[in-house]
Amino acid sequence: SADMRGTLGNPLISGRFATDNATINSPVTGMRLRNVKAQGRFSGAQLVISSFGATAQNGGSVTGTGRFTFNGIAGVGMDLSLQADDAALLERDDIAATVTGPLTLQSDGAGGTIGGDLVLNKSRFTMGRAAAVAQIPELRVVEVNRRGDEFERPRANVPWALAVRARARNRLMVTGLGLDSEWRANLDIGGTVTNPTIAGRAELVRGGYEFAGRRFDLREGHIQFDGKTPVNPTLDIDAEADVSDLSATIHVGGTGLKPDISFTSVPALPQDELLSRVLFGTSITNLSAPEALQLASAIGSLQGGGGLDPINAVRKAAGLDRLRIIAADPTQGQGTSIAAGKYLTRKTYVELITDGQGYSATRIEYQVTRWLSLLGAISTLGRQSANVRVSKDY
Repeated sequence: SADMRGTLGNPLISGRFATDNATINSPVTGMRLRNVKAQGRFSGAQLVISSFGATAQNGGSVTGTGRFTFNGIAGVGMDLSLQADDAALLERDDIAATVTGPLTLQSDGAGGTIGGDLVLNKSRFTMGRAAAVAQIPELRVVEVNRRGDEFERPRANVPWALAVRARARNRLMVTGLGLDSEWRANLDIGGTVTNPTIAGRAELVRGGYEFAGRRFDLREGHIQFDGKTPVNPTLDIDAEADVSDLSATIHVGGTGLKPDISFTSVPALPQDELLSRVLFGTSITNLSAPEALQLASAIGSLQGGGGLDPINAVRKAAGLDRLRIIAADPTQGQGTSIAAGKYLTRKTYVELITDGQGYSATRIEYQVTRWLSLLGAISTLGRQSANVRVSKDY
């Protein structure tokens, strides 16, 4: 309850303020606070908040104190000091953060600044995705019966600025464009709420990179944020995979919106032969026609092109690591077949084969070293086999 006197430009308000079980939503940041409880008192043109508490959507908490100043037509100013404790305060498609630390919100009624020194308990950034941020609708209000000598003073719509320092010891998850990884970082977040900027550097903790259905373990990596908008960091990431009798390395450079991918190997091989070994575990001379088509598409993607690749499209849609067509083998009672495979672990590969006419088989491969693999197979014809494959260049 409150008593109001004075004028719009110089209000005199007295009384008390209290709310219980309220909700605060931000369509711009995706933040949702529930169970909002606050108490305060009016003093002149100010509302002084003596206590504030709320629960974030992940169960974390936000507490604090502050004051609001009623400036008449100039708007409502604020000066809030908050403390976040494992609270999810940012939840957008491209970026999200659960944080702990002090936050400040300051405004003179036209825009404002969100500041803070935060620890990122858990956060994520999706490469190659610039979210379409929800905008707060602006209603155009026209006052009727206005006297002719009166005029409406336009008010500037100024977006809130950001001045936040953020530190992540780990659990900064970077995904998208083939990356599935965890990082540590020291970042300065600026710009505005609708167009944030990020400056700073992230260092790899662990993760993997997938290219054309093959997973590479990340070895080392750096992501440099340049403080520009849209957020488009510079990449310097190396990943490696042990493939049969060679060690393959993939380097991801360029930027988040336009990565540049290159392959090297020991021993050194031509690019088409190297990709054949990486994707199919065999030389390019042993590829079937569908596998050759998939290889050509992979080479085209490295060169910035596209290409028709229906087999790879089906493989991705089904969540498989390998999908191929196998020629008929009358000696095995097998017609032209489809083989679908999945890596259960980095070294264990399982493949199911069927010709749709009664023949089916299961094959398992376990890679002991880069050049030694154990193979096992069982088919509907009752045949079972186990052998050792040794692949070595001389």
